Amino acid sequence: MDEAHWYAMRVFNNRIGRIKEELDGLGAQTYMALRTVDRIVDGKLVYEEVQLAPSLLFVRWTLPCLMAFKQRHFSDLMLYRDAAGSGPAPIRDEEMKLFIFVTSADRGRNVSYLGEHFDFKVGERVRVTDGIYKGAEGVIKRIKKDRKLLVSVEGVAVVAVSHIPQQYLEKIV
Repeated sequence: MDEAHWYAMRVFNNRIGRIKEELDGLGAQTYMALRTVDRIVDGKLVYEEVQLAPSLLFVRWTLPCLMAFKQRHFSDLMLYRDAAGSGPAPIRDEEMKLFIFVTSADRGRNVSYLGEHFDFKVGERVRVTDGIYKGAEGVIKRIKKDRKLLVSVEGVAVVAVSHIPQQYLEKIV
């Protein structure tokens, strides 16, 4: 029996809700990073959930099931491939667990999506020791004069977390 792994896909033409619902119905585990934004509508504060990374959907499933699904939805989605381009790139469970933890804490309010790749320069690798992001690990990077913790799913997505007090960070050696 094939083992389930996390994979990333880009879903086209605003079909992400339908694709996610279908995958969930077939028994796959899915994750779509959302964040809550505050808006004023007609003078009232309204909380709205929006996609953190547009069109990006993660699925944990066996490769044969994923490939069969891809064949049925050929023009609806693209699977992120491994570096050699030979097939869909599995995402390590630890990497995905950390990504889900960071993007779902506090409803994603302090998290920004930076794209698929980010120019990582040498930065300090740190672990968060307290607060809602306790246990998260990433690289500290200065972006627009603000220190942020960058967490990535290699080759798929990079997010930046703001507002982590210095005393909650420890260097990883």
